[in-house]
Amino acid sequence: MPTDWTTLWRPATVLSNREFARGSRWITLRADDAHPLPYEPGNVLSLRLEGMKHAYTVTWGDPDRRTFSIIYRVIPSGRMTPRLATLSPGAAVKFSGVHHNPIRHEVNAAARAIVGLATGTGVGPLLGYFRFAIEKSREKRPMALFVGFRHEVDIGPREELDALSAADPNFRWFPTLSQPGPDWTGLRGRLTESVPPLLSYPRETHFHLVGNGAMLVEMEAALSKIGVPGKFVSDEYYFNWEAEASAETVERIVARFQLA
Repeated sequence: MPTDWTTLWRPATVLSNREFARGSRWITLRADDAHPLPYEPGNVLSLRLEGMKHAYTVTWGDPDRRTFSIIYRVIPSGRMTPRLATLSPGAAVKFSGVHHNPIRHEVNAAARAIVGLATGTGVGPLLGYFRFAIEKSREKRPMALFVGFRHEVDIGPREELDALSAADPNFRWFPTLSQPGPDWTGLRGRLTESVPPLLSYPRETHFHLVGNGAMLVEMEAALSKIGVPGKFVSDEYYFNWEAEASAETVERIVARFQLA
């Protein structure tokens, strides 16, 4: 009887595990079996390490090299991420499952433009999606990625995002800081504060949101209120799954959009 490989705990080896910003790391693993490796940006899998397990969203997958990468935040008070952060190349990890749609399957073909909104390490799958779109020449529509961070030292991965922007003039990315220093010249404020005034035609744009549930629920309520079709909004919650948006907060976000 054929084995259902999607339910197996499969062996993998760490190839690299580097910090690219304060508390944020990029781990790349190689699958050490012969089962399929269909991961794309936005798929979700589970990692198991020393009896601990947790779900993570794929940043990038390379089936030819049998590798996949994940961007994750080290939670000092957590159980698994501090241990995960100590793994060196050659360390053994188990992984399992393939869940959630790849982002490219979520983005609506009828939209005029594509905007990604992420908080913190939610940047991972969106970075992977835009890389896929650019390298495979899948998109001619304007593409923009806005990522919310607290401080400048939290921004990243800069090198990879800057390279994508240089590779395709149709793609732009912008960090926005909720607690910027006095010398910061970029966007200031939370995503819900800094991004709405910059969007040219939000009702014709597909939005994919990843990260803090508070940002997702507030922004999605505002997008609905200004008339963005539901089919033009997709998301993935990383935490704060029970967050709610107050009517006052939503109205403030709505007022920031420049609507024709």
